[in-house]
Amino acid sequence: MFKIQKSVFGKLYRYYCSKLLSRIWLALLYFLLFFFIIIMQSFTLKKTFVQKLLNNDNWQWRLLVFWSISLFQWFALQMIMHPLVSFLVGRGLGWEQLKKRQLFRVPKISREEDVKVLIFTPNVDRETVILAKFAAVFTYFMVFNLLLLLPIFIFFLFFTSFGIIASLFFLLLNGLGFALIISLLVISYLFYQQETGSILITLLYSIFIMTFLLPVAFFGEFFRQYPLVFGLLEIPFSVLVGYFFFSLYRKKFLKNDLD
Repeated sequence: MFKIQKSVFGKLYRYYCSKLLSRIWLALLYFLLFFFIIIMQSFTLKKTFVQKLLNNDNWQWRLLVFWSISLFQWFALQMIMHPLVSFLVGRGLGWEQLKKRQLFRVPKISREEDVKVLIFTPNVDRETVILAKFAAVFTYFMVFNLLLLLPIFIFFLFFTSFGIIASLFFLLLNGLGFALIISLLVISYLFYQQETGSILITLLYSIFIMTFLLPVAFFGEFFRQYPLVFGLLEIPFSVLVGYFFFSLYRKKFLKNDLD
């Protein structure tokens, strides 16, 4: 289905990774914001959360804690990766509109970067450009996910009764398993949303999320009894919705007039 030019893909992957470094400061600001929230929540929820959940030896409760944190990761990483994806797509973050007091105007998209890549990179095609962009963003996604989880992992290891095995399981589950699954959804959505610049796409995405989370709210007791079900449902949901947005973005990018 996808034609990957391996030698060109490697060059473009390194190129996009290096370009994202120029916007890493903005992503770090979002990261520091959520890191601050983690610290504040650890103090405000100390009596209820730690005593009732973190010090509970039941593996179901602990898994429930991991899934709860995964939802926090979901929305935190979506916010953190937003400026990086916006930069690669070619849509500014609205600085010019803000200066002109055009607060609700969507920033224009620039195709200049894509045109240069396609012209000056030998034997490159648009499929390879798409995959190189996704791979670069995925790399930063995984790095920021790990940075988000390290303080939580240290907290579990030294300030709760989880122990080494449970804490390492958390790091493996939320740091690798969950990140791989949710990246399919978040990255694809952000690329297509930035490509179109449409509020309707954000609304559609919100509807997908609510469709997934509403059963959790209505059948909360069931998911507390069988927390593995939540994880099993999350896999097909992320794959299907992620592939849906990726297909839309790929189709639109391949048909874009870059002249």
